[in-house]
Amino acid sequence: MRVREDLGPFRARVTALLVALGVVGFLLVLRLGALQVVEGPRWRRMAESNRIRQVPVLPVRGRIYDRNGLLLAGNEPAFQLLLYPVESRSMERTLTFLARLGIAPLTELRERIRSRGAPDAPRVVAGELTWNQVCAIRAHRSDHPELAVVQGFRRVYPEGPLAAHTLGYVRLPTREDLREDPNLAPGILVGASGVERRQQARLAGVPGRRLVVVDARGRELGTVEEVPAEDGSDLTLSLDLPLQRVAARALGDRAGAVVALDPGTGAVRVLYSAPSFDPNAFARGMSLAEWNRLRNDPLHPLQDRCLRGEYPPGSTIKPFMAITGLVSGVISPVTTVWCSGSVTIGGHTFRCWAHWGHGRVGLERSLEVSCDVFYYTLGQRLGIARIAPGLRLWGFGERTGLDPRAERPGLVGDPEWSRRARGRPWYPGTTISVAIGQGPLLATPIQLARAFAALARGGRLPVPHLVADAAPAGVRDLGLDEASLEPVLEGLRLVVAGPEGTARRLAPLPIVGKTGTAQVVRKREGVDMNTVARRFRHHAWFVGWAPVDHPRLVVAVLVEHGGEGAAAAAPVAGAVLREALGVTGAGPAAGNPG
Repeated sequence: MRVREDLGPFRARVTALLVALGVVGFLLVLRLGALQVVEGPRWRRMAESNRIRQVPVLPVRGRIYDRNGLLLAGNEPAFQLLLYPVESRSMERTLTFLARLGIAPLTELRERIRSRGAPDAPRVVAGELTWNQVCAIRAHRSDHPELAVVQGFRRVYPEGPLAAHTLGYVRLPTREDLREDPNLAPGILVGASGVERRQQARLAGVPGRRLVVVDARGRELGTVEEVPAEDGSDLTLSLDLPLQRVAARALGDRAGAVVALDPGTGAVRVLYSAPSFDPNAFARGMSLAEWNRLRNDPLHPLQDRCLRGEYPPGSTIKPFMAITGLVSGVISPVTTVWCSGSVTIGGHTFRCWAHWGHGRVGLERSLEVSCDVFYYTLGQRLGIARIAPGLRLWGFGERTGLDPRAERPGLVGDPEWSRRARGRPWYPGTTISVAIGQGPLLATPIQLARAFAALARGGRLPVPHLVADAAPAGVRDLGLDEASLEPVLEGLRLVVAGPEGTARRLAPLPIVGKTGTAQVVRKREGVDMNTVARRFRHHAWFVGWAPVDHPRLVVAVLVEHGGEGAAAAAPVAGAVLREALGVTGAGPAAGNPG
């Protein structure tokens, strides 16, 4: 008997199987096309990164020394953490892992990954790892093959805040830095301020690189190519660290600035601004919270008061007013003025700091006792048309050139400035204020130190410099004769050596100088300024040099809201000059405000 089979179900199953195979094959073709065409470049980069990795070889940053060979900035070995974004399996997972290790908060880590480096370049996630963090990262290398721990260097400042504003601090390069400077590499340090910034090209060196073979777990299997780094050059400054220490001790916990120059060469010996900050905190890596605390500190520790602090110079401007009067012929060395404690000019009464008056005052004594009435009268006779250019001759109202990018120019006001900045005319009473170093007249400590250096050297204005081997910048000869300077220099000598000198407490020292007390707010009659809030008290100045006849050092001291220049600023200058001259003795504690 013949059996007849029904092949219909079999044919249906075969057809379904063929259709399924066709669909699967079509999907495979689509996926292969997507991988090769759409995502091909990404996978190609990942394949190359997994096979060849470029590791930067960082140069050792040049060290910075003071003129005595004492270390101001050096380096210590440190572990750096690099992250290769193209090798990351899950960036968020990796960053969470690093945040748990305590490297930085998660939000800050995300910002570091976004803000540093070209898209395919490694990111420097941390500039300094602890040994426990290094061990933890290496133990989880198979989970996070995109992480690499490399040998780097951390900047170290042995003196901490002592020379922070002068030296500046360093940071990791931004994307803009890497784009603009081909010699930079991720992980290399960049000067952010001070000498570190100005001498970046000299200190930084040139980074090298290593091309290494790595496996899928990020382990190095061998080196394909290695280009060694070129270390940065060491740098010696004209700064005198022992003098800087004396200045810091003498100023104490008060806000202010101390500048000391060699008047012959313009070499900077002291450049101290207080309060200061610790540049080591920047080198270690500062959190956003730490940065905000520092930036928002009401005492402004980040401000370099030596170069950027603009203050009324007070009576320290009087020597230059006197020279302007002599050169213009408005006064002579024998001119005298009667001081009864005040003078009326243009219907307004202007009071001397000594309300009892100084009596008959000549040029030399006007400086010795710092008589305001003498200079009120001189200011009226000169007028601002002669005062402004007379002061600018000495470098007021312009940057000294020590750090043009960071310096403030100060201010010498005149009618044109008043119209432009204030929108009103210049009033005669403003000229009277300028004549005693108040009103629209501002100077930085470095400007006053430079101007007094020119006085000490017979009218030759130096260009301050910090780098010991810098080419001489020359001096500006102001073209003044001895007849114009001699009575002023004698008056400045009497400030210290005279029986009525405002700084006679320094009399045992061979010092020439001038005290200054600059008003912050107008003083009401009968008010004791020592009883008002500190922020309203006067600024205290002293500027001078030693020895008298053969000047070796000019010192300018500002004590913010310190009160009288004789009491607050002069002792600081005396301490620095005593150290420089190698002598002792402070003299009697007496003096007038000035």
